[in-house]
Amino acid sequence: MKESLDSLLHQAGVSRCYIGYSFFAEAVSMAMEDPSLLTGIQKNIYLPIAKQHGVSLFQLEKDIRTVRDVIMRNDGQELLKKLNGGGFCQKSQPYPKELIAIFANYLREA
Repeated sequence: MKESLDSLLHQAGVSRCYIGYSFFAEAVSMAMEDPSLLTGIQKNIYLPIAKQHGVSLFQLEKDIRTVRDVIMRNDGQELLKKLNGGGFCQKSQPYPKELIAIFANYLREA
């Protein structure tokens, strides 16, 4: 899983220099293991990650949004279409929750 996620993030132009990189990777991993965690993402995914890393919930969400922003700046629409089986046609940026779900679903099925 780790190499596949790393590869996808590299394709999207997201490098490890972003603090949100590891937060995003952990969130995707948790969502892969239990997709039901996405229904209460702040409580079920963000809060445990924030506590583990000693950061505020606000900072964690901000750092994950930065990852999303980098993906979208680097032709993320095309990557998301690929990951979502061509079903992604949103013109605006997806919510981080949606992005985590798309990555987790793709990697779980891979």
